[in-house]
Amino acid sequence: MDISVMRTGRLPVYIQLKNTILADIKNGKYPEGTALPAVNVIADAANVSVRTAYLAIQELINDGVCFKRPKKGTFVGNPANFIKHPVCAVWTTYSVDAPFQYPLSSIFYCGLLQGCTENNITPVLVGAYPEAVIKRYNRSKEFDLKGVLVLEPDKFSDAVELAKKFPDKKFFFVNYVMQKMDDIPPNMTAIVNDNYNGAYKMAEYLISLNCRDFIFMNTQLHFDDRTYHNRMRGALAALKEHSLKINKKDIFVLNRTGQSEQAFAIMIELLRSGRRPHAVFCVNDLIAAGVSRALAAEKITDIEVTGFDYLYPHIAEQWKFTTMRVQYSKMVLEALRCCNSDKNVGKIIKLQPEIKYK
Repeated sequence: MDISVMRTGRLPVYIQLKNTILADIKNGKYPEGTALPAVNVIADAANVSVRTAYLAIQELINDGVCFKRPKKGTFVGNPANFIKHPVCAVWTTYSVDAPFQYPLSSIFYCGLLQGCTENNITPVLVGAYPEAVIKRYNRSKEFDLKGVLVLEPDKFSDAVELAKKFPDKKFFFVNYVMQKMDDIPPNMTAIVNDNYNGAYKMAEYLISLNCRDFIFMNTQLHFDDRTYHNRMRGALAALKEHSLKINKKDIFVLNRTGQSEQAFAIMIELLRSGRRPHAVFCVNDLIAAGVSRALAAEKITDIEVTGFDYLYPHIAEQWKFTTMRVQYSKMVLEALRCCNSDKNVGKIIKLQPEIKYK
């Protein structure tokens, strides 16, 4: 075996060595199915270290040109016959370094790690350039990109367009309920919480406690997110089913920023004006915490407060209100299960939340 490399060349020595071996393979010196010389033999022939020879061989394996057989060596193979390692792209810019600001990040990542372990899929964060990442993995001979998980609402429109560009890939939009969800392409699936049914059950729970007079506290969401809209619809439908009416003046819409403080201020004003509802239905736990603080400040204990999400368990425990636990980790687990399945899973999968009693 005669191999020469240029130690002063622009390419690293191991890449030069890889290219030399690749040329020999293409020229038929090592036909498909034959073994390459041992790493130490290649190292001696090229007058390089065993480590350098190992890196060259590893590059050929990464490119799908060769494959290893345990205890037998490295063989020239047909890339079409290789078993590629499955990977799943995760499109998010949220950070787990700020768990209170972005609590969903930590919960999603926990589900992601569990789901990847159970399904033998490696997660890959794609950051700001998902299209480039998808193209790179499409060219890879070692990895099989099974799908893309989208974890942020502002990426919905871009994800739809991306799914259209790559119809052979599965896309999963997790958690957020968007206005045009029914128009997503056939290779895209939304895995969301059943907000309507969860809110309906929560309202029925309050009615079972003989609550007849309600205050509703909603808040604004961005990016055409219909999550809270569906929670309100479900709760109001339950009231209507039980022949209970709600006045428009008893539905408060808060700003997204400082919603807990706003809920506190609104509730204090209502209580001091003499308004004493039986229950306050809140679309999330932050609002419920603000309402609960107001009741505690006014020393009122006979008004029921309910939250939704259970994103901040310590808040629900501290203020002792009933909330609806959303299965966020399960959404990611379900996405990875579907990602690894050959079955058609449909456009929308709704997971049922669970009541977490105070």
